[in-house]
Amino acid sequence: MTTIVYDVFVDGKVKETLQPREQRLQDIRLFIKSEAARLISLYGSNVYLNRRIVYK
Repeated sequence: MTTIVYDVFVDGKVKETLQPREQRLQDIRLFIKSEAARLISLYGSNVYLNRRIVYK
């Protein structure tokens, strides 16, 4: 089974990892869009998301 997770980079360092509950692309898109607003308000505008796949 594979899972898509997103690492949140601020100033080149990983601050947290986001793991959407649903793995459908439409659900992931809505999740990331809502989380992006929260992350920008929390860390400022220097936020970068890196997607990776975790194999279990």
